[in-house]
Amino acid sequence: PVAAAHPGPATRASSAPPRKRRKAAEPKSMTDQQRVERRERNREHAKRSRIRKKFLLESLMEQVSDLREENRGLRRAIRTHLPDEALEVLDSCVTEESLLLVTDSVPRPLAPTQQLVEPDFRLMMALQSAQQNFAVSDPSLPDNPIVFASGGFLSLTGYKLEQVLGRNCRFLQGPRTDPRAVAKIRKAVDEGYDTSVCLLNYRIDGSTFYNQFFVAPLRDGQGNVVNYVGVQCQVSDQFAQAIARDEPLPDM
Repeated sequence: PVAAAHPGPATRASSAPPRKRRKAAEPKSMTDQQRVERRERNREHAKRSRIRKKFLLESLMEQVSDLREENRGLRRAIRTHLPDEALEVLDSCVTEESLLLVTDSVPRPLAPTQQLVEPDFRLMMALQSAQQNFAVSDPSLPDNPIVFASGGFLSLTGYKLEQVLGRNCRFLQGPRTDPRAVAKIRKAVDEGYDTSVCLLNYRIDGSTFYNQFFVAPLRDGQGNVVNYVGVQCQVSDQFAQAIARDEPLPDM
C-alpha cells in the first residue's frame, strides 16, 4: 500500500497541485538539553493535536459500537431465557453508562471535510481500518515531529508510543541508510508532494529492515498542508535489491 506497484495511497498522485506550508525555523545550533526540551514541548503539542484526538475518538467510537452490539445480544438472551424476570433483571442493571449502550446518543465525530479534504480523510481511514504501519507528523511544529503512530508502526519498529511522539522520524535512520533516499523524502516534504522510496531503517534494538516508504501531505479545505502521513511497508532484501536496480536513486 505504499509504492507505485501497490494499490492505495499511490493513487493520490493526481491530487491537487502542492502548496507549500512555511516550516518553523530550525536553530543552527542547539545543545542536547535544548533538543530534549524541544522534544518535550513537541510531545505536549502532540497530545493536543487534533488529528491524534480524531484517531482516538474514532477508536473509542468503534469500541462503543462493539459494546452496544454485545449489550443488545445480552438483553436478547435475558428476554429469551428469563422471560418472566427479564424486566426486573434489566432494570436492576441500568446505569448512566449502560444507557449509552442502549441508544445511539454518543456524539459522532466531526465531518471529515471539517478537518481534512475528503480524499486525504479516506486515505487515513483506509490506513487505520487496514491496520497499516504509519505515522502522522505536524509540520507546523519545530522539526515536523510525529504526533500519531499506529500500532503497526510500533510493532514494526519496536518503539513505544511515548518514545516516538514529539520526534522527527529520522530516528529510524542509521549508518547504512542511503542519504540519497533521505534526500528524496526531504525534498517531497519541503515541496509538499507525494513520493515513495525504498530505504534501510533501524529498529530500536539496532536490527534493520528494508522499508518501502510512502509519504504524502494531508491538506485542509483550503489546500494547506496540515499534516504528513508516512506509511511503512517491510519488504525483502531481494525486493529492495530489485528496486535499487530498476529505479536507481539520483546522485546527490
